[in-house]
Amino acid sequence: MVKWPPVNSSDEESLLKAFRSGKWGRVPGGIVEEFEREFSRYHESKYAVAVTSGTVGLFLSYLAVGLNEGDYFALPAYTFIATATAGVLLRAIPVFVDIDAETLNISVESLKAVLEEDKDNRIKLIVPVHFSGIPAELEGVINEARRHGAKVVEDAAQAHGATYKGRRVGAIGDAGAFSFQSSKNMTAGEGGIIVTNDYETYIRAWSYHNAGREINGEWYMHVLIGWNFRMTELQAAILLSQLKRYDDEFKIRERNAKLLYEMLEGVEDFKPVKPPNHVSSSNHLLPIWISKRLINQYGKARVVNEINNRRGTVVEGYPMPLYRQPAFKEAYWKLPDYSRLNLPVTEDACRRVIWVPQHVLLSEDEVRRTAEALIKVSKELK
Repeated sequence: MVKWPPVNSSDEESLLKAFRSGKWGRVPGGIVEEFEREFSRYHESKYAVAVTSGTVGLFLSYLAVGLNEGDYFALPAYTFIATATAGVLLRAIPVFVDIDAETLNISVESLKAVLEEDKDNRIKLIVPVHFSGIPAELEGVINEARRHGAKVVEDAAQAHGATYKGRRVGAIGDAGAFSFQSSKNMTAGEGGIIVTNDYETYIRAWSYHNAGREINGEWYMHVLIGWNFRMTELQAAILLSQLKRYDDEFKIRERNAKLLYEMLEGVEDFKPVKPPNHVSSSNHLLPIWISKRLINQYGKARVVNEINNRRGTVVEGYPMPLYRQPAFKEAYWKLPDYSRLNLPVTEDACRRVIWVPQHVLLSEDEVRRTAEALIKVSKELK
């Protein structure tokens, strides 16, 4: 089995060099700044701010593009909770949107319907999530957002290096946030980064992440209310090393994803989610729809257990739509009652979609074992 996070000699050498420098926190002209430049260049953006997590990246992006207390923001209900809570922490209100069954990303048609219902233009921000590393339909999302006068922040936590119509995601909207949490395709255990092409958004995000200081300003001069969300030099050293080989790993995941598609061709009980032709996926996850037959007879947990018992590697994925999470009922936040909300594709995905993790896709042997396990389960569970 491929270990994740990896133990890599280049990463180790880079980390030790930073460790021995004695400069562990972010310093002017240091490794964090170098990583920001290189990650920004790789993702075809003008600016980047390295932070402590993907959640913080979203939080500061929302704040930097102007999301205010009492504003509403629209997001898919099939995503990690941070997409929503990053806005809730600003006292903004989530509006949940259904997803497209073919990509598991935000449905442009569902978004359009939600925006049409927003007669008072309360929705100020749209957050397309590039779930599993497959880019959301950004052209449609951005067009709808602009018509509504809303900003767009891409949740690119899982989408390192992914492309939409030939352009890397992250800064196609007004800003975007990536994650370097332990499971991600690039990781320093924790960490995140914001990318943008808008200078004003960049300088606000930079200031918010660095105690409200100005870029090139005095250390004890604070122009905004900010936080300490600075990435360390040690984290940046690991990530900079990983970025240098990321293209090679991206291609391996892509090649092995195609192998899994081929091996599951014609297997009616398991339908992989494939990226559309105009995008490339980072393959952070490879989602698979389970047939209604297997789900109705056995349930998702049992099917996952049967696959893994046959030497496959899959996980159950999200157990419920985001709007059913108990956290949103906490009285302190004064959020709407979502109990009557029912988004059908999201509900079905939570019931029937499982995931192959990205580290499996780094090994052809593991991909073959997982595909063979899926085929066996389809034949043996009657």
